[in-house]
Amino acid sequence: MRFASPLLAALSFLSRLGPARLYDEATLAATVRYFPLAGAVIGALATAPFWLGLLRGHPWLQAWLLLLLSLWLTRALHWDGWADVFDAWGSGARGERFWEVMKDSRLGAFGAVALFMGLAGQLFLLRNALEAGAFGAVAWSFVLGRGTCAATAYMGRGLARGQGLGRTFLAGATPWALLLVVAQVLALGLAVQPRVALAPALAVAFLGVIELSALARRMGGMNGDILGAAVIWGELAGLMGYTAVSGLPLLPY
Repeated sequence: MRFASPLLAALSFLSRLGPARLYDEATLAATVRYFPLAGAVIGALATAPFWLGLLRGHPWLQAWLLLLLSLWLTRALHWDGWADVFDAWGSGARGERFWEVMKDSRLGAFGAVALFMGLAGQLFLLRNALEAGAFGAVAWSFVLGRGTCAATAYMGRGLARGQGLGRTFLAGATPWALLLVVAQVLALGLAVQPRVALAPALAVAFLGVIELSALARRMGGMNGDILGAAVIWGELAGLMGYTAVSGLPLLPY
């Protein structure tokens, strides 16, 4: 129960897959250590139809449908944070004005560009991996996305802004939680991802952690939007890692 409840809460918050219910703050804080496992469930479900042969030979359609399925499974929650962060960053605002722009429900020019480029990039990267039959690499990108989020939360401890869930997740990003997160990301990556692709994927993800945490420090706070942007950065990093080495003869597929 100590394991199941936080994992179900993680699935509930990060996707449609968990039960819709209220969790206490301690349980929600504990979800951080299971973010990669939740990503593994999401990634496996999103990838399974195509691994089983749906639309085989049509990688563009597979990529588009997989992207659509992932958006539905996650309620596009993290893409909202991605767009909000780029809107605020692109505005050049500082101090409280930065946070006002981030919280504005209207989509600005910088957010629209970031949304288009991110979704288009993921579509192209998915197509490349699916054409090669790299279903494990695709599924693992969802693991790395949630691991990147947890690592960013760890870097943002003490920078919590507001009283939302972002503060709760930052409180749960303890050194012990980070250790468990890293172990899950590496173990699952070694199990399903070509080993030669791990290093570039992890390097790009680490760059995202550094950049997003540096932005939070400059602006004096970290919130759920920044953590959501970290998820997307990590997903893209996982797919970029595979694409970077996809032409090498060392790959098993």
